[in-house]
Amino acid sequence: MAKGRRGAKVIEESGLRSPKGHRFTGSREVQGKVVLLVVACVAASGSSRTPTDSAGSEGPVPGSATDTAADTAPDTAAEPLTGPCATYVSAVVLGPVQDGALDEISGLAVSRQNPGILWTHEDSGGAADLYALDSTGATVATLHLEGVTNNDWEDVAIGPCDVGWCLAVGEIGTASWDHSVLIVEEPQLDGAAEYTALPEVRSFTYPGDPEDAEGLALFPDGTSLIVTKRTDATAGLFQLQDDATVLEWLGDVPTGGEGEDLTARATAVDLSTDGTTLLLRTYLHLYEVDVTDPRVPGVPRAVPFAVELQGEAVAYDPLQGGFWQVGEGSKPSLFFTGCG
Repeated sequence: MAKGRRGAKVIEESGLRSPKGHRFTGSREVQGKVVLLVVACVAASGSSRTPTDSAGSEGPVPGSATDTAADTAPDTAAEPLTGPCATYVSAVVLGPVQDGALDEISGLAVSRQNPGILWTHEDSGGAADLYALDSTGATVATLHLEGVTNNDWEDVAIGPCDVGWCLAVGEIGTASWDHSVLIVEEPQLDGAAEYTALPEVRSFTYPGDPEDAEGLALFPDGTSLIVTKRTDATAGLFQLQDDATVLEWLGDVPTGGEGEDLTARATAVDLSTDGTTLLLRTYLHLYEVDVTDPRVPGVPRAVPFAVELQGEAVAYDPLQGGFWQVGEGSKPSLFFTGCG
């Protein structure tokens, strides 16, 4: 999947810091049986039930409110939002992702300085590249990360830094591999098709046994939030502090009902711009969690979204409000859920 680099624009990386002075340093697990399980759960759950307020309660199969609309382009002239929407409307279908080679999308982040652009990447074994998509699913630019390998990239996030906005990539999947967060400046897209950057690599270990993780977000101060993927319907919240090499455990959150396994595994996260709300998705759920104090996370609140057979990417849109999602597979659809 590697792409040619002739004429690529080079972005210099050095001394990345957030406005508050904090320094940014730095699988294909679910197969056919999971797809069948998700389909079975969707079929068994119906399509007209109302969301409940907690992860452990009976709730709807998200996606029952999925619509297709012609006028679905985001309003990028809107004032940026710092928190989540109070309510949400039905999801609309955009896309599909036009590059058929992007069939294992595993992360999503909404650009702040390139309105209408979504950054994404491939799962384990893909190229060490970030792809800029527009709302039609077209790839408008590719950002090559020099000197690193995509062993198991699982999520991408965005946050402020001294050079403007920085993208963070989570090399966080598969407990048996080395883990790190890769930090690069987000390029200002100027019409070039290709860009390159040398990322800052922040390697880390867990305070206990290593865990598999698929969720990465950035707090407003630039530190990383890593959300683990467990088999007991919970997810662990960990923070990578400035200049630290060992994660700090913050707390755990429920991600499904009692006895759930595959469908309740956390596959992607994002934080609201003000850092108060965690958007957390699993294969069959989407929750918002109050993390105003991340050491005492609130009770997950189910929100409606579009069900995908293997969804591992979600991102808030502070420019438009609402959130985006996309799944794996050949030319998957982009979904956008706006504020109600």
